[in-house]
Amino acid sequence: MTRHPNRAPATESLLMRRTAIALALALMPVLAQAQLYKWVDQNGQTQYSDRPPPAGIKGELVTKKRAAPAAQPVPAPGAPAAPAANKGGAAAANPAGRELEFRKRQISAEEAQKEEEKKAKEQQAKQENCDIARARLKSLEEGGRILKYDKVGERQYLSDEEIEKDKVPARQRVEQSCK
Repeated sequence: MTRHPNRAPATESLLMRRTAIALALALMPVLAQAQLYKWVDQNGQTQYSDRPPPAGIKGELVTKKRAAPAAQPVPAPGAPAAPAANKGGAAAANPAGRELEFRKRQISAEEAQKEEEKKAKEQQAKQENCDIARARLKSLEEGGRILKYDKVGERQYLSDEEIEKDKVPARQRVEQSCK
């Protein structure tokens, strides 16, 4: 390794340590897959090691790999459950039954969430309608000129009598919308 003229020796040492740590971490999965041996020694003690047993001692190779579970068909959501061998929750004891129960809970949770979202949207729309009705009533009660457009699109100002007449339905809308 060539020494960089601007780098201090301590920096090079730190760089070497970091490189060594990174290399060790990269090799850990390889070491974790090493073979494991099991044997009983002369004293009757069970020994485990990554090295084979000493000569003359019978040992066995222990594998860490687990057999993959057999693939079982997964019923479609809403499909009837397979009949249980015995009553009292036997369907939940087998993987297919547990999967079916999980899917049922998942579907019911999704439905509950959709229902909550629907209620929240309805509540928000109700609040917006209430705010609009209150704003309309407030503008009628504050006085001043109220403008509306006729069928042709021309501006017309409401008279005091028309404003008083519009207050009654505006109050009713506030009562209906703001319950």
